[in-house]
Amino acid sequence: MERQVSNRYRLIEPLGEGGMGVVWRAYDELLDRTVAIKEVRYTGVGDDKRADLNRRTIREARAAGRLDHPSVIVIHDVVEEDGRPWIVMQLIRSRSLAEVIREHGPLPVAQAALIGGRVLDALRAAHATGVLHRDVKPENVLLADDGRVVLTDFGIASLEAEAGLTATGGLVGTPAYMPPERLNGEPARPESDLWSLGATLYAAVEGVPPFKRDSWAATVAAVLRDLPGQPVRAGVLGPVIMGLLQRDPAARMSADEAAHLLRAAASEPAPYGYAAPPAPPPGPAGSWSDMTGPGERGPAGTVSLRARRRGWFLGVPAAVLAVAALGTGGWYVVTTSQSATTPTPAPTSTSTPAPSRATASPTATPEASTTPTTPRLPAGWRRLANSAGQFSIGIPQGWQAKKSPTRDSITVTGPGTPGMLLVEWTVPDKPVADPARAWVELEKEIQAKGEFAGYERIGIRSTTYLGRPAADWEFTRQRGGTLIHVINRGFRTADGRHYALYWDTTDARWDQDRHYFDQFVKTFRPE
Repeated sequence: MERQVSNRYRLIEPLGEGGMGVVWRAYDELLDRTVAIKEVRYTGVGDDKRADLNRRTIREARAAGRLDHPSVIVIHDVVEEDGRPWIVMQLIRSRSLAEVIREHGPLPVAQAALIGGRVLDALRAAHATGVLHRDVKPENVLLADDGRVVLTDFGIASLEAEAGLTATGGLVGTPAYMPPERLNGEPARPESDLWSLGATLYAAVEGVPPFKRDSWAATVAAVLRDLPGQPVRAGVLGPVIMGLLQRDPAARMSADEAAHLLRAAASEPAPYGYAAPPAPPPGPAGSWSDMTGPGERGPAGTVSLRARRRGWFLGVPAAVLAVAALGTGGWYVVTTSQSATTPTPAPTSTSTPAPSRATASPTATPEASTTPTTPRLPAGWRRLANSAGQFSIGIPQGWQAKKSPTRDSITVTGPGTPGMLLVEWTVPDKPVADPARAWVELEKEIQAKGEFAGYERIGIRSTTYLGRPAADWEFTRQRGGTLIHVINRGFRTADGRHYALYWDTTDARWDQDRHYFDQFVKTFRPE
């Protein structure tokens, strides 16, 4: 018989187990959704101490629940049942960074920098609200199927203002990733999380943590007395790693400097080429502002601990699956791909004619481009800027842009057409060389899974966009009994940010509505 928690959450299956409990896949019968629930277990302690630990866990879960950031796990609820806390979280289909390192070995520098930048961005958001993580390590860094990097398990985090709750006499955390001040009995501080990030980056590029030894005691001793071995695979990440692993917290590299160096490292060419988008600037994620010019006016604008599937999209790991809800229980897949060419700043936009049906030219030579100034908007359009995605785009009057609450994407819709534009900025799982070839491989994956009913390719071809190699994937498919026509352009900017511009409308209105996509790609500009 299936078990229920709080007369609401039906436990389905365990997803993973650790020292502090079990994570379950569960079904929220009130809100009709699948969630992850962490069952927190404390063993080997008396009743009084267990009660204190439960109170601490509940308060810390609530503290983490205040965080609103795309790289921080979403906590929906926390309840107490059977004398222990149950933390209800967003279920993210993902693999941990630790799993990826174990299965694929050290990561390319650009990919490690990309992941590190997103983790650092999450930590900065947490530290700004007084929340410390205290257990940053590869096992707690999730590489989500939808392209996000998510920091999870704030279960041992504590508000700095409520540090008294942590005085239990125990040491919480993983020694190989724990800073020396914590091992010396000093309280955690933001710099402590930065040290753990440095150790995590070291493990990402070297394959092993910097102070890993044969036993727990030997590992603790190494952190306290030894210098980290100079990383040999880190390349331009070396200064970041060694700066974060300074034994004295006061001498440790600052978060601002680390963020700057991670952006630079992420944009370095890597094997097969992809680099990371920089972390969003400080400020509310997904905030919009109006960028009005003459004549322009408008309104201001868990976790699976195991993988959903055993492998990455090994042939096209940089083509990220972006999933958006369609009504009740329906889903469609939006995909992105990016270029691997060494960055050369030359912003431009080109409009290319639609290919004829049933053609494909994934190896076509990119077209030449020019370098225009900021484009003039069509009459009646206004320019909006998104701070999290670091871009601006023109949209017609009366159209609205809505930020996804869980994804790095926005959706633009308006009156007079069933069409929809989706702009997504993504994190690639792994680098690939040819954006058009990535579309071809991803197409094979989708067809093998049967995810697009009535799918028919119109064309996959290379092009040039914003002075960069890009690829357009155009196809039709059935959705809810209607034939939908899609074009999706994937590309990477010169400084390493990845975007996709996706447009779909009904096939019957394709010729009538195609001009919207052409105008959107002309007005889009990375900031």
